[in-house]
Amino acid sequence: MKRQTIEPTRSQLRISDLKARGPVGSRLMNVKIPAHLHDAIGKLARTLNASKTAVVIALLNEGLLRVTKR
Repeated sequence: MKRQTIEPTRSQLRISDLKARGPVGSRLMNVKIPAHLHDAIGKLARTLNASKTAVVIALLNEGLLRVTKR
């Protein structure tokens, strides 16, 4: 019997979730970021075997969580 895992929604996605998650639908948001930040996000995405979009969303969620805990 296959074991099902419940994947977090985008609003609940954390960096730790990226290692074992499947694809999730998304919407496009065009933002400009410094080149060094883009490169770092790409490197992290490759390391975690995740999309850049997932990494950005997880980073934003982590930041929002820290702000709300203050």
